[in-house]
Amino acid sequence: MKKNFLKKTVFLISTICCLLIPLSISSARETKQKWEFLNPGGVIKIEPMKINPHPATLEGKTIMLRWNGKHNGDKFLERIAELLVDSVKNIKVIKSWEVAPETVDPIAGSQERSQEFARAIAKFNPDLVIGAQSD
Repeated sequence: MKKNFLKKTVFLISTICCLLIPLSISSARETKQKWEFLNPGGVIKIEPMKINPHPATLEGKTIMLRWNGKHNGDKFLERIAELLVDSVKNIKVIKSWEVAPETVDPIAGSQERSQEFARAIAKFNPDLVIGAQSD
């Protein structure tokens, strides 16, 4: 019985040592953590910007209508085109989705992609661009 008790005691002590030694080693290697708290809403830095001059009149101007592909945005812009042609003399209306279908994209996804769209539209030398984002 003493032999059995001794075996159990040795086993228990060795088990405890095996559990405690790694804990002491890992705690000796611990370093202080540095935490940086962030505002999940983000910080927006607003800077003044210069707005392009607006034309005094639309007569004789070229207007580019830019649709991003979202539902019914083209219908809205079609109506804008009708109203412009009916009310402004000598106006030229260009529909980007007809002449540059690569610019129809509901989510450009990057600044570079948006710049590609701007370059594609600029090739038509519009005086003004009207865009619609519809759902």
